[in-house]
Amino acid sequence: MLFKSSSVLRYMCLIVIVFALFACAPVAQPQPAAPAAPSQPTAAPAAEATTAPAPATAAPAAGPQGTLRVGLVTDAQSMDPHRVTQTAGEGVMKAMFDMLIERDFDGNLVPGLATSWTIVDDKTIEFKLREGVKFHNGEDFNADSVKFSLERMQKEELASPFRNNYSAVEEVEIIDPYTVRFKLSKTNAPLLDNLSAQLAMLPPKYTAEVGDAEFGLKPVGTGPFKFVEWVKDDHITLEANTEYWDGSFKGKPMVETVIFRPIPEASTRIAELTTGSLDLIQDVATDQAETVEKAGFKVDKIDVPQEAIVFFVTDVPDTPLNDVRVRQALNYGVDVDSLIQNVLRGYGTRLANPIGPLSLGYDPSIKPYPFDPDKAKALLTEAGYPDGFEVTIDATATDKTLTTEAVAGELAKIGVKANVRRVEPAQFNENWDHKNTSPMVAARWSGMFDPANFANFLVKSDGFLSRYNNPKADELVAKGAGVMDSDERAKIYGELGKLLYDDPMGIYLWLPENLYGVSPKVQGWRPHPRSYVMVSNTGVSE
Repeated sequence: MLFKSSSVLRYMCLIVIVFALFACAPVAQPQPAAPAAPSQPTAAPAAEATTAPAPATAAPAAGPQGTLRVGLVTDAQSMDPHRVTQTAGEGVMKAMFDMLIERDFDGNLVPGLATSWTIVDDKTIEFKLREGVKFHNGEDFNADSVKFSLERMQKEELASPFRNNYSAVEEVEIIDPYTVRFKLSKTNAPLLDNLSAQLAMLPPKYTAEVGDAEFGLKPVGTGPFKFVEWVKDDHITLEANTEYWDGSFKGKPMVETVIFRPIPEASTRIAELTTGSLDLIQDVATDQAETVEKAGFKVDKIDVPQEAIVFFVTDVPDTPLNDVRVRQALNYGVDVDSLIQNVLRGYGTRLANPIGPLSLGYDPSIKPYPFDPDKAKALLTEAGYPDGFEVTIDATATDKTLTTEAVAGELAKIGVKANVRRVEPAQFNENWDHKNTSPMVAARWSGMFDPANFANFLVKSDGFLSRYNNPKADELVAKGAGVMDSDERAKIYGELGKLLYDDPMGIYLWLPENLYGVSPKVQGWRPHPRSYVMVSNTGVSE
């Protein structure tokens, strides 16, 4: 059965945090011990003395022109794509690297460095590889590159946060220089989606020569842009790869240079956009969108598969959140529709459970909890808390709106005093990685086209970040990952969604819209549903 970009594969797929937001990226994933980023610029490696073939479609005669300046909410953790979990950094990685499979601007799985893939059986996937592609240093991309990249991701010493997503791959069998087969130990339905999100292709020779730590400072990929330098917490500079291969959904590089600048403060990003120091910014605060537009700049928005939730810690004995009635009460006690209108300015869609409307298994018949403070108080009384209780909510210090405080304000009306604890992003992630958080954690999880990764991290009782425990949920999560048929998987995740509605793992809030500020000088740019900033096929006029 051969797939390229079918609607079936759209669903066979995959921490920026809004309350707990870092940058709109898979942030809540375990952080590896990445090599220290340089305070002085790190320069790109010299290319090998080899000539890359001309692309099938030539660039305009003048070639890429100008500089695109992008404001991100945080710096990349590394220049190593196998280590980067935030969407801010993922945008940089997507510029320099390509995957076997990609997700396009409509969320479909489409060919990348693999021109096609075949599900041979439930434990075998074959990939036909794109020929004539060169890495930035002149190495050829071929089957050896795929085998090397997958096996590197699996290395324990690399400590990639994505390593377990590839544990089912027992062997990468090279059939010929441009055909590989992944042999699996068990059916692993989310694998295709993981490949599109995480498994960048690396050059085996160069990576082995310089080592993992050096690669994380001086990367080499096949993407539309080449690495130039990285000055930690100041800027990342890339230059156009004028020999980028033809046929990528990303399009060609249209500017000569891209400069990414980490600017955590939302008001500073907006000021630099409107004064002309930046051309494109990530994460415009919803209450500033009108200001940006009145200044003559465009606000682009896109619905993204991210679930904004205040997660519950239920694995600590003898606490109020152990009681399902308390968890239900907190959902009844928050007027989410009002928060969407008044805090998000309408930029959000209600959630009934973590399986949202852009995810496989979404069931529209399951309606969100209605706002019913009387029912909330009755449930608290029934659970033994007639006067409420006090609780702490963790959120990152880079929260771009007052959403967490707004949720806390709603809970106060039913007698629950929720204290918001602001934590710097790095410490926030470390606390979550080590399950050392407050009883509630406000966060947004990205990339939920396929709920499997979310479920593995945050629903399973032994998940990396999970503080939730329901044996039936564990059973459904395992079942969903072990079936390849998308219709059957949708039914399983629909059942999981109903269970997580009845036995909530958090306060379910909304599916947000990502907002970007765009200068009138920027041409051709499109927001991507995975939240990272794609910079190819984007020009800048003088």
